[in-house]
Amino acid sequence: MSAEKFPTLTEMGIDEPSDIERYTSRIEGDVDILKIYFHRHQGDWMTKSKKFKFKRMHKNMRVNEGRVPYIATTESSPYFLRAVAELDKLVSAEKTTQTRKAKLLDDIEHLEKVVARKIEDIRRQIDEI
Repeated sequence: MSAEKFPTLTEMGIDEPSDIERYTSRIEGDVDILKIYFHRHQGDWMTKSKKFKFKRMHKNMRVNEGRVPYIATTESSPYFLRAVAELDKLVSAEKTTQTRKAKLLDDIEHLEKVVARKIEDIRRQIDEI
């Protein structure tokens, strides 16, 4: 997958988005933490990962009822949300590929069984002649 399809991840310093295996996100205080895990390559002892921190935006939200007309709240930054959206595309595409790969492998296994049975049947018919 090309880096042009994932500009936010490229800006974050991820040169090969196709190496991403999965990601996690959490909130600590007023910071969103995004941890990206990469595929383990042959010979690697541990899974490689990168951690990114995004400052949450502070907002005053209007409250219809109550004594206080506004309440302070935070929300994720647009940059963080774009990164997560790109990661979702990557991870879901990979899951789809893995699902398709598993189905194709099952089809091959079934075909091998059918061919093996047919060969046995033909050999049996030859022996009967």
